Amino acid sequence: MKKIFSHPKRKTKVVFVQLGSPEAPTPKALRKYLREFLGDPRVIDLNPWLWKIVLNLFILPLRPKKSAKLYERIWDGESFPLITNTERFTDKVREELKPLDPNGHVEVNHAFLLSPPFVNEVYDSWEEDIENGVGATKLMVIPMFPQYSESTIASGIDALAKELSKRVKIPTFEVITNFHRTHAFINNSAAQVDSKIEKLRCDGVLIDSLVISFHGMQKRRIVKKGDDYYRHCYETFKLIVNNLKEIDPKHVFMSFQSRFGHEEWITPYTDDVVQDLIKKGNKHIAIYSPSFVADCLETTDELGHELVSDAIEWGGNIYPIECLNTNEKWCKDFAHYTYTQAEGSAKAKEEIEYQLSEMEYQEMPDLVMGTG
Repeated sequence: MKKIFSHPKRKTKVVFVQLGSPEAPTPKALRKYLREFLGDPRVIDLNPWLWKIVLNLFILPLRPKKSAKLYERIWDGESFPLITNTERFTDKVREELKPLDPNGHVEVNHAFLLSPPFVNEVYDSWEEDIENGVGATKLMVIPMFPQYSESTIASGIDALAKELSKRVKIPTFEVITNFHRTHAFINNSAAQVDSKIEKLRCDGVLIDSLVISFHGMQKRRIVKKGDDYYRHCYETFKLIVNNLKEIDPKHVFMSFQSRFGHEEWITPYTDDVVQDLIKKGNKHIAIYSPSFVADCLETTDELGHELVSDAIEWGGNIYPIECLNTNEKWCKDFAHYTYTQAEGSAKAKEEIEYQLSEMEYQEMPDLVMGTG
């Protein structure tokens, strides 16, 4: 009997993509994780043959043991915060979509580049749905990195392209390459910061300064390759500051963390900014990292543990502000953002983002090689 193929109704399958975490806080698991992560030419864009030698002879034999100890500090016995928060975030967005999308035109899933469920598993589920006549007619990928960079977004696109190269059935698809100027992200980030500062004040702690710290990147990639990441970070910084209510903008500073290797990275460096503020008499400093929407090693340990300890040695105190994680308002607003991207008009999509003025762009510090 000839198989009858039904045409599925219009539906968009949205996939929230995150980097992922190691399987466990062990040297073996970290070696596997770092081999794949640092082996990505988008992440480390050096001479591939030279980097392969460095990675296999110097980094993988030594770094996994040290990294395992760091990951052990954020391990809850079963999982890491990035994994748990991404799963719960997706579940909450799915619930918040129901009143917006009663006809079920938008379906949300999550996937990781380096952890299960992998992108190929989500693709397998789509193909299975197609066979059963209920599959989505469009695939939309939203990498959960607010700002674009080659090392994150482009890396994810490469992974998707690699997967597509193995498939026969390919849906109409779209990749959202940034969401850092959206009302959902900016409003909730500002509210997260304000809420923490207000709570600390109620507890008797008056915040002197706020540091908005972004994940670092080699300065060369901005200056010589033209990566948009630095501009996106500045836009994020400026828009969050514009929406803050609990601290004067003149007491808010932008910085960059997580340096790796010997190259010059985007300045100013977070630890330098914090140390300088403490030297100038700022004893209570709040810190927030809007490069991430879910807490991970860089926020929970690097800022929440190591920088806190360093600040005490320098004579001050650091008060980390959590990522948005599964904040109720954030999940609700991101559900609206997701629905608008999938089903909204061009005008509706324009209205969900902030814009900076020409004068505000003129205030963006220039990056020059050899100055940091």
